[in-house]
Amino acid sequence: MPQPDRTGMPTYNNMFIVDALNYDKTELAKTHDSLLSMLTSEQRDAYDKIMESVLSGYGRFFFLYGYGGTGKTFIWKTLSAAVRSKGLIVLNAASSGIASLLLPGGKTAHSSFGIPIEINELSTSNFKKDSLQAELISEAKLIIWDEAPMMNKLCFECVDRFLRDIMEKKHPLNKYKPFGGITVVLGGDFRQILPVIRRGSRQDIVSSAINSSKLWAHCTVMRLNVNMRLGASSIPAEQKEIADFGKWILSIGDGDDNADGDGQSNIKIPEDLLITDTTNPLMFLVDFVYPNFLDNINNPQFFQQRGILAPTLESVEYVNDYLMSLIPGDEREFLSSDSCVRSDENSEIQGDWFTTEFLNDIKVSGIPNHKLKLKVGCPVMLLRNVDQAKG
Repeated sequence: MPQPDRTGMPTYNNMFIVDALNYDKTELAKTHDSLLSMLTSEQRDAYDKIMESVLSGYGRFFFLYGYGGTGKTFIWKTLSAAVRSKGLIVLNAASSGIASLLLPGGKTAHSSFGIPIEINELSTSNFKKDSLQAELISEAKLIIWDEAPMMNKLCFECVDRFLRDIMEKKHPLNKYKPFGGITVVLGGDFRQILPVIRRGSRQDIVSSAINSSKLWAHCTVMRLNVNMRLGASSIPAEQKEIADFGKWILSIGDGDDNADGDGQSNIKIPEDLLITDTTNPLMFLVDFVYPNFLDNINNPQFFQQRGILAPTLESVEYVNDYLMSLIPGDEREFLSSDSCVRSDENSEIQGDWFTTEFLNDIKVSGIPNHKLKLKVGCPVMLLRNVDQAKG
């Protein structure tokens, strides 16, 4: 147990807790006051309910529902500054690595809570009850989990079991409270991608979402409806353009496009969003997304603020090859290790099936290609929690 120092504040030997408290509280208080003054009325209402739960220790379970542009991330930053400025611990997690980068001190949910990759109804955290990670989580006053709808409900139930288990040591009744009595706030938009179920039907996918979990009965749902991005421009014509685009996106998410029973439909894309007046659409797209590409190639922030989304891995490789061709210099080829691990009892038979040539030709999401062609100065994005203690 932590022992109080001369100031009355508890001291910890847990490096995870020390790191989670290693913030300039005075500076955070100023940041919090600035962010708080910019909240809209509906954002402030959500903020007040969450902070009331945190400060009272009641430990409620919330879901903040809002489409892109309504300010969910802004609320996460405000809440984080509020809790940390008081010397308390808030854990920021997200369902994807990209989303975690937008949160102050954010990490992936799997890394934060030790969620197993292969999940089932009886899964629990990979962290031990008496581990340093478990002690950090038990000291947290608030857990923020962004992009929650894309995670399988079994992941939340796994975390719920683990939190009830470790929080029971603080009070026996915590065993019967959702998430062990810690205030948990999930956020996201159910119009966006739901959990991916291999060869699953529409019913399988819907039933795997968080709102199909038994935990949902304890959840207080709050909604954000005002698009904050509309105020980004003072020009009426631009505001109308942004508003029309927002309505079009929402109509697709709401199913107003008369989709058939299989969830498939033809969506008409507005003409102003199409690249039809050029003989080289890819070059036009690259110039639009990455203006003055070579002049900004050494500026990491330039690439953090923009990106090109592609529907298939083949398209990704095509775009990458085009951008690589714009960078001056000689290209170098790097190969992955292509040796097979012979640990299974049927390794001899599997070796005949899965040759190194076959394995090297596999191109799937989440695994780098066997051949990587790079140039000096080429920006490379790595998504991995190299140092979990530092987020």
